[in-house]
Amino acid sequence: MSKVLIWLVSGDRAKLEPGILWGVNATNSGWVDEVRFVVFGESQKLLLEDQDLFEMVNEIQPSMFCLHLAESQNIKKDLEEKGANLIDVGEPIAEAIKEGFQVITF
Repeated sequence: MSKVLIWLVSGDRAKLEPGILWGVNATNSGWVDEVRFVVFGESQKLLLEDQDLFEMVNEIQPSMFCLHLAESQNIKKDLEEKGANLIDVGEPIAEAIKEGFQVITF
């Protein structure tokens, strides 16, 4: 079984969009069995402002947005209002690795 965790960290749309597109296409085309997105750091700010990317990253399943960083960046309320799935991402990332997910970072 092929599983990929796509860790989105860049605040640069040109760097982030290819990872999101690959994840969505990999899922829709059956290239891999499962894709999960983790939205972390500067990418949270970008997705807060970019509705198209926000919708794409949540197309597969609710993505995991880092609660701690959203709080420290003072964007928690804005992300909640947008419908972001804010959680403590540390344990879900560790569990995905234990489950055999390959991690790709953009």
